[in-house]
Amino acid sequence: MVDNNKLNLKVGIELHRQLKTSHKLFCDCPVRPQKISDKHFQFLRRLRISESEMGEVDPAALFEATRQGWIKYDAERNSSCLVEADEEPPHELNREALDIAILVCRMLNAKVVDEVHVMRKIVIDGSNTSGFQRTMVVGYDGMLEWKDGPVKSVGVQTITLEEDAARILQSNGMKEYSLDRLGIPLIEISLSPVTLSPIDIQKLAEHLGRMLKNTGKVESGLGTVRQDINISVNDGPIIEVKGVQQLDLISKVVDFEWKRQNWLNQLAFELKQIGLTERDFDSRQIDVSDLLFTVKGSWIIPRLKKGERAYAMLVPKFSGIFSKEPGKNMRLGKELADIARSFGLGGLIHSDELPSNGIEKQHVDEIMKRINAKENDGFILLIADSSKLEYVFPAIRNRLKQALKGVPAETRAATQDGETKFIRPRPGSARMYPETDIEPVRITKEDIIRADSSIPEPWEKKVENLVEKYYLSKEQAVKLLDSDYLDLFVKACQKTELQPSFIASLLTEGLVSLRREGIEVQQEQMLLELIVNVSRGIIAKEASLDVLRSIGKGESKDLNEAIQKLGLKRISDRELASIIRQIIEKERKLIQEKGEKAFSPLMGMVMQEVRGRIDGSIVSKELKKAIEEELSSKNG
Repeated sequence: MVDNNKLNLKVGIELHRQLKTSHKLFCDCPVRPQKISDKHFQFLRRLRISESEMGEVDPAALFEATRQGWIKYDAERNSSCLVEADEEPPHELNREALDIAILVCRMLNAKVVDEVHVMRKIVIDGSNTSGFQRTMVVGYDGMLEWKDGPVKSVGVQTITLEEDAARILQSNGMKEYSLDRLGIPLIEISLSPVTLSPIDIQKLAEHLGRMLKNTGKVESGLGTVRQDINISVNDGPIIEVKGVQQLDLISKVVDFEWKRQNWLNQLAFELKQIGLTERDFDSRQIDVSDLLFTVKGSWIIPRLKKGERAYAMLVPKFSGIFSKEPGKNMRLGKELADIARSFGLGGLIHSDELPSNGIEKQHVDEIMKRINAKENDGFILLIADSSKLEYVFPAIRNRLKQALKGVPAETRAATQDGETKFIRPRPGSARMYPETDIEPVRITKEDIIRADSSIPEPWEKKVENLVEKYYLSKEQAVKLLDSDYLDLFVKACQKTELQPSFIASLLTEGLVSLRREGIEVQQEQMLLELIVNVSRGIIAKEASLDVLRSIGKGESKDLNEAIQKLGLKRISDRELASIIRQIIEKERKLIQEKGEKAFSPLMGMVMQEVRGRIDGSIVSKELKKAIEEELSSKNG
């Protein structure tokens, strides 16, 4: 158990959730995935940075500008219009989305603003055609109650309504985006920083997500929810980790960042101890291409022959420091390589990992001599087009200088392993400015009353109702409410006489186990048809996942084909009785020795013959009856 009072950690959660609305935030385009048709069109853009009204340039936007080129956009007129293409001013604000945001404000005991003012937030990574995202604060200064948590409540800083960004299609070479998601309404809830263990942070995010889902007014599924997590240690600079979509990754990400930031602070102390200052990282890069033309068996020669150049930069007193690894994947060399990758390079080479990549000791010695390096010095080697290196080396120098201070304020991305990687510097205060194309929207007393009348019963009460009405365990009821299949569960219970616990188990544990195998089954009509077929005895309960697996893998196109291919046609009661009789005749000695205790091994033998073709409960009933008859005949 982690003692929260001893943690030097602060974490703030920003939860983003797609709202259930009929159209986008600033136009009448429907919210639906893009489908290529004859109404499909494409265009190119190049976004450029500009100063704010205060004459300042946002650091995150400046960073993006140094690596930005032409951007390609794919659009479909059935899901996008001239608003998304930034060729037409935004339409009136979607009032349905605003009503949902007001409802959430009331549920979180937040103060609702008198007027909603739309702002522009600079974003020039290409995900917004205009170079900015439209966003607006609807509520502030709220409180999330958490009765069962390690703290009873958590502050809510803001509740914001904003438009989603375009969907990235590919980022190798020219970036390409689809506009189907651009403009979809999102709600963003920013919680106040708390000091909790990584697993409790995850539980907090889960609690907030349940509150939102309980409204019935947010979408579920892949791409509809994400958490951005702000993490700091010792009240130091904030690291913003973007796009944590899977709930179970949150604790891993927080734990990794906690350890990484503590390591960076320790590293800063060690660098100062050996006498390094910022001036030590001002060395200019030197062309060493001619020294590498004798490298053998490496990717380096083909790149140099293509016209790329190799440059080395002296880093004094750094021998052994690049590769020092106090924790898994925590190395300064990796931090620097991530920055190089953010500019489109494959990474970088540093002196601690040489000789390697065909670079031998003689090459290292020649490079050290060329850059006037001493025995305990290190160097960084980059091979790329000279135009790229013009921007990469200053970023590398800046990161080395930041290493003397500890944790740099930056934006990072979560990986599938629960670690993080560099994206860009943290944005500054010059990022936001007023939207001039949309008038302020006044919040009326009637809007508040309408929201209050829509507040749903508490999530905990819904759990109790499911347990009482369908005789589920509390664990099953919780899993069902957390899933996307509550409505399907209710419909299946109405259409069949199957035990609700079986239906709940299939729609939760069953589908989760398939997902772990990489198999997604999201066709609700097909799932309902499967459950109905189980109820009618056409498919055995035990064969349900086998059928779904066959369809999910593309081996079968529908239920009927899966049943035929898997040989799951239901056997008759007469065929079952015959199989049981044959096994009993063969295992009479076992029955004589064990009596009724022979049931378990005999059940396994029968199920081996009939599994997937008849319900196990029927087999159990008929086998017990046959064993009793066998024992009675012997006793008689």
